[in-house]
Amino acid sequence: MNDDPGLFEIMHSLRAMRRLKPDPVPPAMIDRILDAAIRAPSGQNTQPWAFLVVTDADGKRFFGERYRYWLYERFGEQITRDDPHSALGRSINAARHLADHMHEAPVLLMVMGKRDWPFAVPAAERQGKAPPSYGSVYPCVQNILLAARGLGLGASLTTMHQMFEDELHAHFGIPSDYGVVAVIPIGYPQGRFGPVSREPAASKTHYEHWGRQRRD
Repeated sequence: MNDDPGLFEIMHSLRAMRRLKPDPVPPAMIDRILDAAIRAPSGQNTQPWAFLVVTDADGKRFFGERYRYWLYERFGEQITRDDPHSALGRSINAARHLADHMHEAPVLLMVMGKRDWPFAVPAAERQGKAPPSYGSVYPCVQNILLAARGLGLGASLTTMHQMFEDELHAHFGIPSDYGVVAVIPIGYPQGRFGPVSREPAASKTHYEHWGRQRRD
């Protein structure tokens, strides 16, 4: 029996799953996700990504405490509102739940990218650290999300680490020539996958010139 839901079904039901069970995820499943991640395309096939898998309690607590602090710091009263009756309210509730329970996620997968100055930044203006090569790393991140969904695992893309990235480098020994692009909590979802609500592509698409519709 084929349990693979199929590529398009995976994409059409790929929700950010922020409520995760604490049940351990077999290492073999993470290996499959990482193997899918490295299949992503990258500029000049440079493959500038690197991964840090965090499953120990101390490491997850270290990350979770800082993530929660900065989420509440940045969003203030908005993140504490409890509104289960609107889509935005449910999204905020889920984000708060993730922050409060981040340390319980079975796996925190940090995705790093090799630092590389964008072409648009002249050499004379390149000061400090270059950013990671986001364009070459985000396809890899999307592969991770798709692979997790394909295996029946919940995952969500988070970027709040930007507020304390220096602490992550120091605590986890991440080399300075890599930047953290995303941190993805992974685990078995408490909720169910299902169709996602999106505005139709036609409302976001222009042809030949901004504002023009396709002529059939």
